[in-house]
Amino acid sequence: MGVSNSTERDYTHRTARGSLIGIEVVDIHTKQPIYRRFTRIRYAFPPRGDRRWRKPEPLPPDWIFSNGNNNPRDYSKFGAICPQTGIDDAVRPEKWAEGESNEMDEDCLFLNVWTPPGGEGPRGGWPVQFDVPGSGFQRGSGMQHTFLDPVDIFRENRANPRIVVSPNFRCGVLGFLASEELRIDSEDSKSDPYAASGNYGLWDIRMAIEWTFNNVFLFGGNPYNICVGGDGRTTAFQLHFDAFHPSGRSIIRRAFLFSGAVCVQPAVAQSTKPRAQFAELCDHLNIDNDTLPSKYTVRLLRGVSAEKLMSVVQKMDTTFDPITDGQDGFIPTDFMQSIWSGALGRRLKERTIQVLIGDPSGERCVYERLMRKREEGIIQGFPRIVQNRQALITSLSAYYPETVVNALVAKYSIENKDWSNIHCDIMADVECHAAVRGFAHGLAKGGMTAQDVLRYHIAWKCKALDQYIDPGTGVCHAMDVPIWWHSGWRAGFSERDKQDVLNFTEPFARFLRGDISARSGWGTDVEADVRLLCPDGAVIVGKDPLWKSKLEVWNVVQNAQRSRHVRGGSAGSTKTLPTMSTMYELA
Repeated sequence: MGVSNSTERDYTHRTARGSLIGIEVVDIHTKQPIYRRFTRIRYAFPPRGDRRWRKPEPLPPDWIFSNGNNNPRDYSKFGAICPQTGIDDAVRPEKWAEGESNEMDEDCLFLNVWTPPGGEGPRGGWPVQFDVPGSGFQRGSGMQHTFLDPVDIFRENRANPRIVVSPNFRCGVLGFLASEELRIDSEDSKSDPYAASGNYGLWDIRMAIEWTFNNVFLFGGNPYNICVGGDGRTTAFQLHFDAFHPSGRSIIRRAFLFSGAVCVQPAVAQSTKPRAQFAELCDHLNIDNDTLPSKYTVRLLRGVSAEKLMSVVQKMDTTFDPITDGQDGFIPTDFMQSIWSGALGRRLKERTIQVLIGDPSGERCVYERLMRKREEGIIQGFPRIVQNRQALITSLSAYYPETVVNALVAKYSIENKDWSNIHCDIMADVECHAAVRGFAHGLAKGGMTAQDVLRYHIAWKCKALDQYIDPGTGVCHAMDVPIWWHSGWRAGFSERDKQDVLNFTEPFARFLRGDISARSGWGTDVEADVRLLCPDGAVIVGKDPLWKSKLEVWNVVQNAQRSRHVRGGSAGSTKTLPTMSTMYELA
């Protein structure tokens, strides 16, 4: 079990909006407080009943933290997470905390706040690190696992503390169901400002960001120094929305994209996969989707219990993903075009926004692992062993548009005929390796420099982690967490391991604060440079060895989409499962 060397005691925090009873975590050796934690803070109304499959509704202006008697309310225990179906997890939770579990309920729109343990913060307040959760849009929570406890981040950064905020959000079928019926229901509900055709989980995270902007000062945070990041794909959508926000209200000052970005324009609600998902869901629930008017179909679906929905989803061999919802939606039809053209980069440059982005060396392994687990019948939503070229095309077509699939298969199968390996290579590149490099290249087209876009690559893995994370996953995105959150401190990292990690991440801590020295401290001078954590733990800066080859993949995907004049999706769909793969050995 991971050891945090800390204990807990109650702590009452008083604000202009009432009082909260949270937890103060104390170092068992020094007896000094490490951080204060306030959990289950509601940021929106429960998305139940008629609020299911609608944008989150904000709390009223007169909401307070205290209870009905104006006494401090208990915020010491984590709130429910969105009902979600599990897949075999590479992280071994029993090794981090025995019996760890989270209650699941549709009433899940809570966030968690970690603050420094007192003392006077900098002028304007402490910097804020907003963690974007995500696990392929199918699962996730607001850092409600010991694996993600930031206790050692606060220990190692006592001199330069930060506030950490992380929300629960709707995921899977409750967060990303989308189809023509929901779009029509939205059009029939034009007087309802919360009607939407999909992307509910993305709207949740945005509302949590806005809640943080409006309220973090109550915890000593600086609302004008918010750094947003985490899951790379989800963060890419949030960053784009913030940059082109209709009201011009930009909140994000810096962003970090871990182990992913977006390479393919998401499908529209009317396309094949979302429509098939909706029809299959109705079929399992004996709802006559063919003859009932759409609004009645949706009404019946909203009446199904979350437990029943989860039991049905477990029978469906699919995943629920973001869609292109166009004007007034979250993802516009020109999302990818704005990256290709440099428009996003120009907007970020104008606003002096910095972006940190990178990947681990071995994302491919996770797809091999998922394929094995599917073959064993342990998981759904991922293909079995791929036997031939047509099977490869069929499998990938569940993830990407036909033109993209054909272009990728043509590129990867010139010399290699191991179809399962090709499948894993393509997924790792499109979801991670090519995506992060292409996204960074798109920002550079808008005028952002190597000091504006800080790139990294991780090729290091601590052997001690094999007890805590399936060693078969190689150097994958699951290995990011013990590095960025220092949770490896409780997973057997030696003093040398800790020092290697600190050498690598120290400029990241400055980046989070908004310290201008992070630009020079990162060390990259030109676009192709990368800050590398080597297999032996050394930290070097130099030419990215994957830059050219992965940009070629990005260009193949880009050209295939442009050839169809796609601006809002296609008959295919973007599928974003967790990404991990074989370790890429760097000298």
